[in-house]
Amino acid sequence: MKIQLIIMGRTEQSQATENIWQKICEEQGLSLAVADSETEEGQTLVEKLALRTLPALVVNDRVVAVGQPDKLSARRILQILREKTDINQF
Repeated sequence: MKIQLIIMGRTEQSQATENIWQKICEEQGLSLAVADSETEEGQTLVEKLALRTLPALVVNDRVVAVGQPDKLSARRILQILREKTDINQF
């Protein structure tokens, strides 16, 4: 499962969102890649996925969440993805 967080710049809110997702991914033994929309890589992802809202959590090139979740919501999102999907296929 390829998990990416796309943020907008190095703002306090972006950093807080990254910290939440990073902690939850670590708890569940998952890797998280972070891309900043202000970089070429990040801008490419924003355009490819036609994103209008950031931050966005992307799993295998599909947007699964936008905005800044609390830890409980983030944990639930990843648990649901793992339960409903064969990790190798998602």
